[in-house]
Amino acid sequence: MQESYPTIRKVPTHIMTWGKWIEESLGDIDEIVLCITGNPGLPGFYTKFLSTVYECLDKRKPVWVIGHAGHDEAPESPYTKPVLPIKNNENLYDLNGQLQHKVEFIRKYVPKQVKIHLIGHSIGCYLALELLKIPDISERIQHCYMLFPTIERMANSKNGFILTKIISPIYCIIQWFYYCFALLPKFLKIWIIYVYFMITRSPTYYLGTALKYTNPAVVDKVWFMAMDEMKLVRDLDTENIQLNKKRLKFYYGTTDGWVPVKYFYELRQRIPDVDAELCTRNFEHAFVMHSASKMGYIVGEWIQKQE
Repeated sequence: MQESYPTIRKVPTHIMTWGKWIEESLGDIDEIVLCITGNPGLPGFYTKFLSTVYECLDKRKPVWVIGHAGHDEAPESPYTKPVLPIKNNENLYDLNGQLQHKVEFIRKYVPKQVKIHLIGHSIGCYLALELLKIPDISERIQHCYMLFPTIERMANSKNGFILTKIISPIYCIIQWFYYCFALLPKFLKIWIIYVYFMITRSPTYYLGTALKYTNPAVVDKVWFMAMDEMKLVRDLDTENIQLNKKRLKFYYGTTDGWVPVKYFYELRQRIPDVDAELCTRNFEHAFVMHSASKMGYIVGEWIQKQE
């Protein structure tokens, strides 16, 4: 696995790869796997999932993951460029800005003749659907695998209601708390996160990634994007799905606070021949925390069927 923070659309961006690095020649490789994360867009949470996908494909296809702009700051070094603040740079961090961020990455690093197996998770599925509308990007996409897709009526979901009606009105208070939390010594922050991981039985190898949540500049951008999602992700884009249904695979959860089960049934009703599956394994929306390997094998098998 390799990782770095190349600048994409003015923002240092966390990229992780298995197989070829983004700046290496792909040689005779004609397909790659690219994952677009959910929100928060921290690739570190996807390491177990994507390493499993890579192994499942017998290491024949490079697997790449791109984080969202501003959600993951580069380690300090003489070569690190500062991350621009939200103020006066809203177009870099809102939902459309994140879409253009992915467009620039693909145009810059994926050769035109190379086909993409695109994995979207949560809001990454919405971005994947939007990428299918851009001709020079769409022609490179072989298939899209949409995991727990937040592609419609986000604000109407249980979690959307909590976010918009309960958390949003008191966000300034919450913001004050996490700014104070950021002032704690690093060892104390790690200990608090460790205790939380023990209580929730989360893998401790994600501690380093979770620690990035303690950076107020990162949390502010995560929140800024989330609020834009609540406003923009409304009606299901049935026209786009109908047009591209032969290269779309949807995977819905049964216990998903962001995507009610009724969204799955309504999709099947509106587009009866769409390839949509309801999870029978009780995977959570944030499957990367407790079901990463299992989901990795499933997606790996889907990709193999497209070969």
